[in-house]
Amino acid sequence: MDWEDWTKRLRTALGADATVRLRELFAPGGVFSDPVTAPTTDIKSVEDITDSSFPDWQQDVTSSHGDRSGGAFEWVGRGTLGPGLRIEMQGCTMVELDADGQVTRWRDYFDLKEIEKQMGATIEDYQDSSGT
Repeated sequence: MDWEDWTKRLRTALGADATVRLRELFAPGGVFSDPVTAPTTDIKSVEDITDSSFPDWQQDVTSSHGDRSGGAFEWVGRGTLGPGLRIEMQGCTMVELDADGQVTRWRDYFDLKEIEKQMGATIEDYQDSSGT
């Protein structure tokens, strides 16, 4: 398994011109997690949630490094949330791969505060909702 080839395959699932679904990169029993998603093997549900939250979601891989057992890639994600709110975020993903290059473990890391800022959330919003 060549990491550069794997990264090209990854781009076919994440970019604006995606031709495959993310789940096609996963081995049976492969686990996905991110800051808002508890570890799950139900990759289709992750895709469904993303599709319903951000119908136009796409990720551009900006750099990657790895070997046949796994690696990391940085990305910029963009999409429209709700009624026309454009969101852009940067993140990093760590993946572990099996001998066939299928994902056995996928961990996304990104800053939720950056999303909140783009949505216009303020510290006062939290204080008002908590009653403090």
